[in-house]
Amino acid sequence: MKRSTSPPLIISGLFAAAELLWSIRLTVSPQPLSPGSSALVVAGIVLYTVIAVVGMLLVRAPWARWLALTTAVCTVLIGALGADVDALSITAAAFSLLAIGGLAGPWLKIWLRRRPGAGAGAIAVALPLTAIAALPLAGLASVESTTPAALALAFAGPVLAWAYARGFTLGMWALRLAAPMMALVAAIAAGTWGGGVFVTYGAAVGILAWSPGARDALSPVQVPLPPPRTTPQPGQSR
Repeated sequence: MKRSTSPPLIISGLFAAAELLWSIRLTVSPQPLSPGSSALVVAGIVLYTVIAVVGMLLVRAPWARWLALTTAVCTVLIGALGADVDALSITAAAFSLLAIGGLAGPWLKIWLRRRPGAGAGAIAVALPLTAIAALPLAGLASVESTTPAALALAFAGPVLAWAYARGFTLGMWALRLAAPMMALVAAIAAGTWGGGVFVTYGAAVGILAWSPGARDALSPVQVPLPPPRTTPQPGQSR
């Protein structure tokens, strides 16, 4: 069956437009978040949006669809925290509902791969995506003001996710050890709500980083060598 590019382009466009509108809305009117916390949330939204759109249109990965759907739903919930209801928020909500309907519907099934690719497994994909969550979670956990520990974790999460995705073993060990420790420090510096968010994040990253799937994704694939060629002896046929 021919894979039409129209539904993926339309759905991806609706999703990207919705996230852009919400990003503008959170930048212009960040309440109840502080401007610094809102900036971290917006940065996380933009990063997840780019990854999801590229994953859907170029990689045709099924996980990109679920990432986009999760991002769209979470962004609507974050946008609903604001007390002001204006034309921008109403327009953003309308685009989000259209995007969520398109992502949850059957229109992407033909476009996306039905079988997993020959690359990384589910854990290897989930680990960097979870590590990136330090960016928006640091903003949500620090509603009034962002602590230095939360800022350090917010910037370290995407960097470590990039290092792991690039195949650096140091990135995996940093996600195993440094990320949970930084999350614990951020939890101590934060309040009750923020502390719970950071502890949950550190536990999730640590569990994924210590799983066998995270290690296997960095192991080089050993290609079997061809059998040695034998030199025919005199009188033997080739």
